[in-house]
Amino acid sequence: MVKIEKEIMNDVKKYQKLEKLKKMRDEIQPIPGYYDGLEALCDRIHPESQLLQVTDIEELSKDTKLFRFISAKTNKPLAPFRAGQYIGLIVEIDGVRTSRPFSIASSPNQHAYYELGVKRKENGFVSNYLLDKLKVGDILEATEPLGELYYNQIFHGKDLVFIAGGSGITPFISMLRNITEQNIKLNVWLLFGCLTEQDILFRKELDDIQSRRSNIKIQYILSEPSADWNGVGGFITKDKIIEEIKTIKDKFFYIVGNRAMYSFIKGQLNELNIPRFRTIFELYGVPDDVTKEIGWPKDITLSTKVKVRIDYIRQGKKIHESIEVSCTEPLLNSLERQKSLGIIINNGCRSGACALCRTRLKAGKVFMLPDVKMREIDQEFGFIHPCVSYPLTDIHLDLTLT
Repeated sequence: MVKIEKEIMNDVKKYQKLEKLKKMRDEIQPIPGYYDGLEALCDRIHPESQLLQVTDIEELSKDTKLFRFISAKTNKPLAPFRAGQYIGLIVEIDGVRTSRPFSIASSPNQHAYYELGVKRKENGFVSNYLLDKLKVGDILEATEPLGELYYNQIFHGKDLVFIAGGSGITPFISMLRNITEQNIKLNVWLLFGCLTEQDILFRKELDDIQSRRSNIKIQYILSEPSADWNGVGGFITKDKIIEEIKTIKDKFFYIVGNRAMYSFIKGQLNELNIPRFRTIFELYGVPDDVTKEIGWPKDITLSTKVKVRIDYIRQGKKIHESIEVSCTEPLLNSLERQKSLGIIINNGCRSGACALCRTRLKAGKVFMLPDVKMREIDQEFGFIHPCVSYPLTDIHLDLTLT
């Protein structure tokens, strides 16, 4: 019995000694953090945000510049993207934090930089700032790559028709670079509509691609050609489309341009009996004058204003504010102008497609652009996309859920 007790005491002493050593070890050697490789990969592909630094600025035309961005963090590479996608570029102008989407023109096969083409918009808030103020060395925040304008080999087939208007060429440059660099076996017809010959962006590169790849055919179409222009003039009509592609059989159509061009091209494709599932349109923002949109109430004019009640979180506390806004400005724009409130709503496309800005509408009525698609679950629970929503009555927004 005495022998057993002695063995037990020895074991207790050993345990106490080991516990003392463990405690000393823990005090000088912190436990290493757990590394989740899958989480790290997801953050690499889909970061919440990116910091970009301007390294080069190239003038493409009298009103368009090409900006090259690298990652502003040496230990955090740029998120990969599919040719044809865009990023939302976030800027702060005179205290107003806002963003605009820009298609990536660079090739997805290199991961060192993004190239974005920016065209000046008349009375544009962001485009004019970028063209006039942005300089090499500046750092901006951006979203991850977004958008669905990219090649899908399962649904899009092998015969692709690209229809571009003006700066709408930028996603197609990325796609053509990718096709050329990887020698992808696709047949591509590019119809590129511009005002004048001087407005043909990336012309030297496009001509070079066409000269080296028999499967890629490019046609420039000028709506305001000079007297010495020997190419095609006018608009991209159904006759010009058929003249280039010969037949619509097995063709898949990608269209990128402004709202006026979209409306015209849609009509031409309808006359060619091209089904909607054989076309894809890039996002195109909001109209300059929403009162001209189908379904807009005639009794609401550019001068009509309403009140918006906002519930949001600031420094951990729930805040209630009321502001007066214009009925003819998207709600997101109106909220961004309220600099003193410091409200930030995540957004990317500014066209109602990415759903990053989805917000709960608790009361009131809004006008949403007719071409915006909403998820059924969002409609059921009263969520809207404020980037394309216009208040028609006094409304109540709950931002505490975003």
